[in-house]
Amino acid sequence: MLERLEVQNLAVLERVSLEPGPGLTALTGETGAGKSLLVDALLLLLGERAEGLLRPGADTLLVTAFFNGKSLSRRFSGGRSLARIEGEVVSLRELAEEASRHLAVHAQHAALALVGRKAQRGFLDARVEPGLLEGYRQAYARYQVLQEEIAALEAAARERERKADILRFQIQEIERAQLLPGELEQLQREAERLRHLEALRARVSAATAALSGEGDALGLVGLALRELRAAGRHDPHLESLGRDLEGALDALRAVGRELEDYLEGLEADPERLEEVEARLALIERLERKYGEGILGILEFAEAAKRELEGLEGAEERLGALRAERERAWEELCTFGRRLSEAREEVGQWLSEAATQEIRALGMPTARLRVALLPLESPGPEGLEEVQFFFSANPDLAEAPLEKAASGGELSRVMLALALLTGAEAETVVFDEVDAGVGGEAAWRVAERLACLAEGRQVLVVTHLPQIAARAQFHYRVVKEGGTVRVERVEGEERVRELARMLSGSYSEAALEHARELLAVGRRPI
Repeated sequence: MLERLEVQNLAVLERVSLEPGPGLTALTGETGAGKSLLVDALLLLLGERAEGLLRPGADTLLVTAFFNGKSLSRRFSGGRSLARIEGEVVSLRELAEEASRHLAVHAQHAALALVGRKAQRGFLDARVEPGLLEGYRQAYARYQVLQEEIAALEAAARERERKADILRFQIQEIERAQLLPGELEQLQREAERLRHLEALRARVSAATAALSGEGDALGLVGLALRELRAAGRHDPHLESLGRDLEGALDALRAVGRELEDYLEGLEADPERLEEVEARLALIERLERKYGEGILGILEFAEAAKRELEGLEGAEERLGALRAERERAWEELCTFGRRLSEAREEVGQWLSEAATQEIRALGMPTARLRVALLPLESPGPEGLEEVQFFFSANPDLAEAPLEKAASGGELSRVMLALALLTGAEAETVVFDEVDAGVGGEAAWRVAERLACLAEGRQVLVVTHLPQIAARAQFHYRVVKEGGTVRVERVEGEERVRELARMLSGSYSEAALEHARELLAVGRRPI
């Protein structure tokens, strides 16, 4: 509920405060006094533009409203707008969304919510079983998720196949090489030996000759060993050295035999050298493409296999998703048909009931029709758009409500729909809902506003004394010179205000008529 509205420097309003109570609150005053500016102030909280609304000579325009203890404000200064909720700076969208949770404004010169398809659908769906709409929305959301995932997989199919072909080639190239851990080092050693065969033969022959040729090392070491053995009979230390030298001699003999074997096996093998170098070239080429060393190449192959499995799995996933999408489509269509049938039934009822209500509100030949316009494909809210068609008299063909209804007619249509569906916020504001209404219709409008106010807070800017007399709270907007004030009228002052609205005078007859009007207004509906 709107507990208080504070406005500073809004057009002719310098500083005013309004504290509407529960139930029905009427705002009255002379034409041009600035009553509708209070409605404009609330519209600013709903995101309306503020061009031309800053009071001449003022630097800042400020609107603050308190709903159930929560403050919402919007400040305009230096061409900039600043929105706050509970003192915290928020975006204008956040402010408008929060304000719309509490407030609905229906004004002749505002961008009314009722002209939008969303609001019209909301009035209709207010009488549709909630589970149907929620079930449809969930089915639609599930279908859309599947559609998007399938579309992404299908869009990437060509790239996925290209990548898979590359991976298969890379894996096959590595597997054909049949690489073994440690093979590279072994091949490098073998190639080094085969490339330097003659140098190895010459140097090993020289080493062999040094060991066993003329003046050979083996002979000299053997001579030294015999001498030490003889001397060792006289000195144990020399005997020990002799044993050490004997071990060295055995080692030299072993090296000599191994060198002789090495020389025998050291034969030129150009074919083997060519094989080794070709193998090394292959490994080097694979290293440049896939990684350093054989282990790096093999690791690349394993990673490629895993990636290929993922790509091939995507095709299987695509098939499963398509099957799941078919099931989701069937479920979506089932919910959509049930929702459409329910909307058709509610739409027929609402068309008849709203037409009766509108006629009772001073438009005796008007009619309203709720139409369901099928969509080419399911939308997030159903299989059809909802649109209201209106005609004010039999001579006019039906047209979309936003094109066919005037501001006053639109406000009365909103009042009728609000009474029938309850699809409104906790605080509802009507600006001159009584435009063009008089006589018995004025009492019907007043009665319906009072009925609406039994379940929520209703503020109405009105010229009709019948409506003002029904209000629990009555405020008068007074303009004196360049100053506007808002004052609550009670007791005799309220009687005088109703007399002014009735006849423009404060004659005894007008005052008595006003008192009678108040007495009627206090009667139960």
